[in-house]
Amino acid sequence: MPTAHTVFDEMNRAKETARPGHQGFQASARLLSTAAYLSLASVSYAADWAFGPPPPAAANYWENGVPCSIGAPFWAPPMATAAILPWRSVWLGHFSGGRPYAAGNGQTLIAWRDEKVCFPARLQCQAWVRSLRRVYHRPEGYWTCLLLR
Repeated sequence: MPTAHTVFDEMNRAKETARPGHQGFQASARLLSTAAYLSLASVSYAADWAFGPPPPAAANYWENGVPCSIGAPFWAPPMATAAILPWRSVWLGHFSGGRPYAAGNGQTLIAWRDEKVCFPARLQCQAWVRSLRRVYHRPEGYWTCLLLR
């Protein structure tokens, strides 16, 4: 049976061989620079998404609303904005709210919706908000119709 002294010596030798020396530092620096390169490459690729494909022709827009965004982060998928919509006025409808539902294991969970849709008229926006409030009102969230242009 080895003595405690020899066991501690073996542990110390194992620690010394596991410590990163000059080679470990170079490997760490290489790994860090590779990670930085890959993260910047993905950011530039995601920034191209903000411009996205050209908007569809005016006839392809729904008359009862288009999913849109204002101030979206550059990594978000491209969506319509008020600048490219063909309507004379643009109303942003924002709705968030939830409704409870029973999960398969007996728990009650919340189905939450958070949507932003642009409309050509205020009445259409308010009708959309009303229809969602009827279904998603427990817990109650936030809703508004905001004139963008």
